[in-house]
Amino acid sequence: MLVQSGGVSILIDAGQGVRTLAAAMARRGVTDGRLDAILLTHEHTDHAIGAGPVARRTGAPLIANRATLNAYSARDPLDLPMAELPTGGEIEIGPFAIRSFAIPHDAVAPVGYILKVGGASIAYCTDTGCVTPEMRAALRGASLAIVEANHDLAWLKRGPYTPEMKERVASTTGHLCNDDCADLLAERLDEGGPLSVWLAHLSRVNNSVSLARRSVAAHIAARTSVPLHLDVALRDQPSVSWRSGARALQLSLL
Repeated sequence: MLVQSGGVSILIDAGQGVRTLAAAMARRGVTDGRLDAILLTHEHTDHAIGAGPVARRTGAPLIANRATLNAYSARDPLDLPMAELPTGGEIEIGPFAIRSFAIPHDAVAPVGYILKVGGASIAYCTDTGCVTPEMRAALRGASLAIVEANHDLAWLKRGPYTPEMKERVASTTGHLCNDDCADLLAERLDEGGPLSVWLAHLSRVNNSVSLARRSVAAHIAARTSVPLHLDVALRDQPSVSWRSGARALQLSLL
């Protein structure tokens, strides 16, 4: 996810190669030397493989807690700009006030992020096995929430994964299913009013864009009538854009 305000650009996670990420950012005006920070949620390859190369190419510091930086360094030596942000800690980057919070996942010290700028607040939490009080608090004041809707539980149970992998995905340190995501969002809507949401980190095997959107929307509608603007962020290409004070714009669902 690329977040921009006041001439400052921040990338959250870097799960693709440096060439792919650089090309995508360049289309949004972020060329070499113009990226200000990379926030890393955890060390798993699908979130971090491009982090070091992008940091070296752009000069942007890689920001994470110490445990995540250490785990990442086992794969890619940290001969790059970096900064430690303890879990629960806060940092200011340009106009952004950023705070991390712990999430339950099978990484060394995974986190989500809250980014506040102007009157807007963005909550980012993917790769989370269950809903926690910290996640509820992060969404409470959010204008935009990026939340994992990884799998449909029925699809997972009858799918091709091994029993061990199914158990891992469905565990409290695995990934959030569509229904649990919907429960979290419905609770936030009832407590805090209208919200823009991106469903994220959809499984290639155990979910689909149409199923996630349909099942989450239906589950929420059964619990609350508070307005919601719901989009899906694709895993492998830029697909949705949001501006503070405006509705999200779905760029592509191809």
